[in-house]
Amino acid sequence: MTDLWDEWERITRFLESARVAFARERATWESLGLVATNETTITARRDQVTYTTGLTDHLRAIADEEILHGAVLVNTYALTQWAAAEHLGTEIKFQQGIETWGEKLLVANDRTWDTVRGGLAGIAEAAVARNAFAHGVRQIDEATANRLERAGARPRTVGSSINLTYAQLRGHRLRLRSLLHQGGLG
Repeated sequence: MTDLWDEWERITRFLESARVAFARERATWESLGLVATNETTITARRDQVTYTTGLTDHLRAIADEEILHGAVLVNTYALTQWAAAEHLGTEIKFQQGIETWGEKLLVANDRTWDTVRGGLAGIAEAAVARNAFAHGVRQIDEATANRLERAGARPRTVGSSINLTYAQLRGHRLRLRSLLHQGGLG
């Protein structure tokens, strides 16, 4: 399944190159010694579209890497779902969650959650983070807390925030990749 891993690498390159570009952009503005205000505006023109924003808002946007992390996690998770469905050759009922279709993938390759990095708990945490960014609800609700508890993940308080640092994103992607490998797609 070369297409799977080519796409995985494409997503990884996008993540790392975007992080480099954001860091370079921040460093460029810092090197100018300007006092960042929204009275100072920047304008970009590309593909017949003009975008103008205040410098403060621009710097705030490129410092907010959590949106980038969320986009990468959503794409990685979607790729994982697609690959599982293709590999199993059946209609997977995705509404059942990764706990169900991931187990089908593992059983088909004579594996268990114990062989997956982070186990069922880690996969459930990845799914919760993915859902937070895919659906825009970044707080633990009762159903999510129960889902994590059923999977054996660390308890989370209802109302607590769901964040996504670079280290967390890497961990979730490693777990998803491990699921694919253990499910026979390595």
